[in-house]
Amino acid sequence: KNRMHKTRNINLDLIKVLACIGVVLLHTTMVGFKETGSWNLLAYLYYLGTYSIPLFFMVNGYLLLGKKEITYPYILQKVKWILTIVSLWTIIVWLFKRDFTVNPIKKIIGSLLQKGYFSQFWFFGALILIYLCLPILRKFLNSKRSYLYILSFFVATGLIFELVNIILQMPLQSYVIQTFRLWTWFFYYILGGLIAQFDKEFIKKCFKRWMKIASVLLMLISPLILFFLAKTIYHNLFAEYFYDILFVKIVSLGIFLTVLTLSLEENKWIVTLSNQTMGVFIVHTYVIKVLEKLLGFSYTGAYLLFPILTLCVSLIVVSLLMKIPYFNRIVKL
Repeated sequence: KNRMHKTRNINLDLIKVLACIGVVLLHTTMVGFKETGSWNLLAYLYYLGTYSIPLFFMVNGYLLLGKKEITYPYILQKVKWILTIVSLWTIIVWLFKRDFTVNPIKKIIGSLLQKGYFSQFWFFGALILIYLCLPILRKFLNSKRSYLYILSFFVATGLIFELVNIILQMPLQSYVIQTFRLWTWFFYYILGGLIAQFDKEFIKKCFKRWMKIASVLLMLISPLILFFLAKTIYHNLFAEYFYDILFVKIVSLGIFLTVLTLSLEENKWIVTLSNQTMGVFIVHTYVIKVLEKLLGFSYTGAYLLFPILTLCVSLIVVSLLMKIPYFNRIVKL
């Protein structure tokens, strides 16, 4: 047990917690400016949430591509576990809603394709596709140079999308379900993997203090830039169309390295919250629905309480679920 404790990377835990907060922001703040399309605090928080999905993929890539070898039995074990979690949660909601006229299998597959009961499970769908490619991809990723070649390819792909989006004045990505925007997810996944190839002390030395400051400043001003792009070029407010932008890729890298190189002590709060991130990711959309019903949002003042409330209630729900036998297994990934 103790050896496990030593290797636990508290910095990655913190990145997961931040990404989790970002996902909740993405899903709770949109209501505050979507109708009017006007710039306000909620729009600011919404676009700050943009970095959460890239960070989730980067953490996962860092952990998996950091391994010495990746075998198919290991990968299939992971895929099976994701499918189990997605299936169990879908069945729970299916029973709860008494949707017996609908085939639950259809709902399970739907969830992985951004439909079904849990549209956020598209993330699991994309992860499964990445996992299935990993053992093969690993054969190509045999040196830091090979990482750079493959990353350059994905950056170029992203830039082509960007160019077309500017010409068309709309996001081309909107024609592709998020699950299948693999050129984007592979980029962040492999970027996380590349970082794992370097010694942490080496990264600390190279990633200077001014770079940290620049990363944080860029992140803090980025919502202004993204909102402006959304209004003037994309004519679409959704943050999901920004993951391909070079700017977002650079800022995501900056945030990841900034948190990765912080000198953190073992912190039980961070570990506890990190263990709950997957659970929060799963339940928060239903917490939102229940809160909306209970509170009936009509006045703008309460909007800022909404993200905070959603996050707190989700954490409480997950920590309760973690105390129940069997349930404690299906809020962790």
